[in-house]
Amino acid sequence: MSPVESQYFALMRAALWQQPVILEGKPDWENIMSIAKHHATEALVADVASRLTGDVRPSVEMLRQMKQAMYGNLLNQLELKRILIQALKALQAQGIDPVLLKGFGLARLYPNSNLRQFGDIDLFVGQKQYHQACTVLRGLSGGYNWGDEIDVGRHYNIEFGHYPMEVHRVSADVTDAKEQAVYATIEQDGLEEHRQTVDFEGCYLSLPSKEFMVFFTFFHVWEHFLITGVGWRQLSDVAMTLHAYKGQFDAEKLRSWLDSMHLMDPWQVFGDLMVDCLRLSVDEMPFYKATHHRRASRLYDRIMAEGNFRRFRRYKQYRPKGFLAKKVYAFIGVFIDFFELIPIFPKQAFRLMFATFKESFSKNFQKK
Repeated sequence: MSPVESQYFALMRAALWQQPVILEGKPDWENIMSIAKHHATEALVADVASRLTGDVRPSVEMLRQMKQAMYGNLLNQLELKRILIQALKALQAQGIDPVLLKGFGLARLYPNSNLRQFGDIDLFVGQKQYHQACTVLRGLSGGYNWGDEIDVGRHYNIEFGHYPMEVHRVSADVTDAKEQAVYATIEQDGLEEHRQTVDFEGCYLSLPSKEFMVFFTFFHVWEHFLITGVGWRQLSDVAMTLHAYKGQFDAEKLRSWLDSMHLMDPWQVFGDLMVDCLRLSVDEMPFYKATHHRRASRLYDRIMAEGNFRRFRRYKQYRPKGFLAKKVYAFIGVFIDFFELIPIFPKQAFRLMFATFKESFSKNFQKK
């Protein structure tokens, strides 16, 4: 870990746990904020930095940029909150009780909910009420610029100006048929049978069960890591969920879900990072094992090299033209991902390689 990375994590820990910040050396604010930006944690870091004094205090210009980032994040949240409340009232008036995924449901677990960055709204409505919910939301008044409305399979995209809303019939896509069947039972338990209800700005809001909140927040991290790159914002979400729900969820149910989805090993490797870098307490990290440091170190290097949504991606990404060129590009990409994954998660690398080729052969067979 470089000196600037150590400074970044010292600020992150101060933001998450409301502890005094201890910085070693003179802070490199430009590079610290560059890391924060690429990991969607600008507002968290800026809030701590703006309260520092003495030699470690940022320059006037840097403070201006930090406060602008915090203010922009707050305005973004206020607009999303307004859209969410209108959507909730419209859906609930029609007897539809959506479950909020991520977003404000996670932000409320932070010491200051205004500092968590996010840019969309995810509502789970299930298969039965999916089409009705989409119809209700399309009919909302208010003169929004809807933009493109695209059914992408697991959810329906609606644009409220610059603010997207995803209406989910399922909370996640799982390509393997056996794992999909397992995930469906987990989803039924956490989103239908044991959901939470909380007060949200004067109206009631349904959230997933606490077990599902923990599981799904990590599952989202795993999806990001495999597909688009993961940032420290997502890992902070897992840490804050575990911290807020300590002793309040069924750990054995969580264990069974992780085991059934073959995620216990990734959970423990990512857990090593959260304990080491974010200082999540070991007693708040279920199933923690202090035997994964080497793989966790490799995982750390990859996360820092890529950033959230692979903003630091090591090789240029592009889409070739032509059917054959696209096939070759996809084939090469599968092997690149495999060889990058295998030093960190060898079992998952082989499972994903097998599942990818199985799905490909299945699609080609169906076409024939």
